[in-house]
Amino acid sequence: MKKILAMACALLMATSLAACSKPAEQPVDNGGDDKPTENQVLKVAAFKGGYGEVWEPLARKFEETHEGVTVELVTSPKLDEELRPQLQAGDYPDVIQYNIGQPSGFTETLIKEDALLDISDVFADPAIKDKLADGFADNAITAPYGDGKTYLAPMFYSPCGLWYNKALFGEGGYALPETWDDMWALGDQLKSENNGVSLFTYPVKGYFDSVLYALLNQAGGDEFYGKALNYDPETWTSEPGKLVLDTIGKLVSEYTAPEASANANSGNFKMNQQAVLDNTVLFMPNGNWIIGEMGDAPRAEGFEWGFMPMPAFEKGGARYSYTFFEQMYVPKEAANPELAKEFIKFMYSDEAIEIMLNNKTEEGAPSIVVQPVKGIVEKLDGDNKLIYSIYETPNTFPALGGFAATDSIEGLELKPVVFGPIDTILEGTTTVDEWQTQLTDAFVKFHAALK
Repeated sequence: MKKILAMACALLMATSLAACSKPAEQPVDNGGDDKPTENQVLKVAAFKGGYGEVWEPLARKFEETHEGVTVELVTSPKLDEELRPQLQAGDYPDVIQYNIGQPSGFTETLIKEDALLDISDVFADPAIKDKLADGFADNAITAPYGDGKTYLAPMFYSPCGLWYNKALFGEGGYALPETWDDMWALGDQLKSENNGVSLFTYPVKGYFDSVLYALLNQAGGDEFYGKALNYDPETWTSEPGKLVLDTIGKLVSEYTAPEASANANSGNFKMNQQAVLDNTVLFMPNGNWIIGEMGDAPRAEGFEWGFMPMPAFEKGGARYSYTFFEQMYVPKEAANPELAKEFIKFMYSDEAIEIMLNNKTEEGAPSIVVQPVKGIVEKLDGDNKLIYSIYETPNTFPALGGFAATDSIEGLELKPVVFGPIDTILEGTTTVDEWQTQLTDAFVKFHAALK
């Protein structure tokens, strides 16, 4: 515990987390008692993903605690497509929940257009500040302009790492790798056994974000990581940066299931995930949603989910796990910005958290939603407690944040530059040196275009 608390103090730029810290719970002021409202309509637009109908009970609870307020809720799996023409027509929701990193770049576009409201006062409120896990309100995602102000509220977090079948490891099975040298040794063992089992696969190349961020922090430390997220032009020619690229390149080119790239698309990515359930691949990068996403899929007898951070670069070295979280924000053009902020505060309240932890999918299967608040681990059990306790394991730290926002650069997009070569490295048509050159050239341009 002391390790994580000390780490939180050091990660002021982009990385910090104390999800397992255990201070006393503080009630969150939801604004219902001392901030009465009358006949107001709050327009909330949220992405409809794998969490089922969690938004409906949240909206009704907010109405219940805010007399005179009606929540006009819109949820859609194609929220970006539906909102874009509305925003162009001047019709803005008060609150939007939609993540960065989506193919449409919807949220990134709003960031680049300076279309988001500064919501720093939400996180300056002691009721929120004291409850939120450290670092979540001050990182390169929530504070994309590097000006110390928060524009995106962190929601629904999940540690990401390597997933595997726990039944294959331990007594009578494989030794669980602790270092990358251990990983390579295990991969070589699988090759020598020649039984059709591969060391690694990936759902789609974008899932390497959890690998890349963790390894950047792991290889170079906090200062290097912060500079890398702001496109330091020397990132990929430095010793830590080259170590990261060489490690990923070796993992992909020498130890990844050869069919992974053919399946790494929106139609077939579950085939790569199924390979882990079938014991034909040992490891894959993913987040906690994998449990529900593959909940009905067949699996090998005795299968049990295992989860671990990235292997260390040396024995006893630090290991990192990237923490994915979703985002909620208020457009500058929102008609009810203050009420919108109250809704964001409500999302961290005990009432909202209870709804999220009891959430189910549309089919009725448990699908908990976990907020980044202190003490949340004690409320979990089973697989979820295993996942969210990862930062309590020795020498394991969180990598938090993402690449900073930049002005648009014609003909240059971040994700294709960073993750695009993964498939072709596996296929043998791109080398790590070519990837390094591409990244170095792009980072010079991204750095010059920082907002």
